[in-house]
Amino acid sequence: MKSNLKKTLYVGLAAASVFGAAGLASTTASAKSYAYVTKPAYFQTAPETRNVVPNGTHALYSKIGTAKGAKVVASKTTMANLAQSKKSNDYFRAYSIVLSNRKSVYYKVVSFDGKYRGWVYGGKDDTKFAGGIAPAQTTKSASMPATTTGYTLTKPTKWTLWNDPQYTQYKAKKVTGFSNTDTFTITGAETKSREGWVYYQVKDDQNPSITGWVYNLGVQAPQGNSVKISYVDKSTGKEVGTGSVPFDKSASYTNATTTSNLKSVIDSVPSGYVPDDNDNGGSASFANRDNAAIAKNGDTLVYYVKATDPNATKAIKVTAVDESGNPITLKSTDQAALDASGAKARFQVKAGDPVTASDVENIVYDAQLHDLIGANGMSYQFDKGNDKATTTTDAGNTVSVTATYKAAY
Repeated sequence: MKSNLKKTLYVGLAAASVFGAAGLASTTASAKSYAYVTKPAYFQTAPETRNVVPNGTHALYSKIGTAKGAKVVASKTTMANLAQSKKSNDYFRAYSIVLSNRKSVYYKVVSFDGKYRGWVYGGKDDTKFAGGIAPAQTTKSASMPATTTGYTLTKPTKWTLWNDPQYTQYKAKKVTGFSNTDTFTITGAETKSREGWVYYQVKDDQNPSITGWVYNLGVQAPQGNSVKISYVDKSTGKEVGTGSVPFDKSASYTNATTTSNLKSVIDSVPSGYVPDDNDNGGSASFANRDNAAIAKNGDTLVYYVKATDPNATKAIKVTAVDESGNPITLKSTDQAALDASGAKARFQVKAGDPVTASDVENIVYDAQLHDLIGANGMSYQFDKGNDKATTTTDAGNTVSVTATYKAAY
């Protein structure tokens, strides 16, 4: 799945062996006004080494951009949007290459979904993708599930087998020849780089010649309900620890983002690390939060973490106030819960960075104090957190912030 580009993988444009007897052919365009090109030649390298992604610096044209009659197929803005796309079908495959008389390289490319096809400037060096495109790595390695044998298909009409994870290669095809009641053994695992979806490579136990890739929700392990948590340092991409979320054997899936399951995930974060993203109580650190909400037996969920910052604050002290800014006296147990949440490493900020309203809200919800009864017996509902600036001298210190509550009548 990975695009490992080397000089030897490219078709050399200068050598006659590239184009054979075709040689160089000029167009009828005037060399004074327009560029002319060599006759297109197809690559001789493996297709998966030619997956590319646009960068928005050059548009896609019907001909090379400097040729007479060239029309824009996709503007630079469109190409920039495709570069930032979260969909794998917006990757491109390069399949032809030419050199202009101005010594510029152009590639003919097609998007994985077939919507865009045309020529894009590729720089001055025919040994590497450059100019308006760059090599694309459409998948990344993923952790294997704890259980690898005895899997069955859950919804084969929705999640079937592919020769490559869907849209990670140009013209990925469905695999046929297996029965929906067959059992499968998992032999590989990869994550789609853009969507973060895990696909498993499986082999049909009844027909070993049949192998394919299936979305992780498309297979079910035989027994024992457990979801593996892979803690990955987002800055390095390396796994730094593992954990698990068990659930009722009678259930078909579990939601790893619920309060109790998420607490288990966060409490098991390896020492020296904290969740990478504290939004939504820390659930934003899942590589794919949607998958985490419907995790099935044997699934592996990637949870991103980051190394603890030695220059971070020590604790966030949250004081509850009413809409007029007056402090609300909390019951001792509630105040203790709020203090405990505010002291957790995952909520600390680097000294000099602000404690945001979202940070305060996450602490309140972690302490389960979005609704509370003050020591005076009045009921309150959480309204908003309040931003608080910090300074570089706050490293290792407690920072005090406020959370505004409304009286509940």
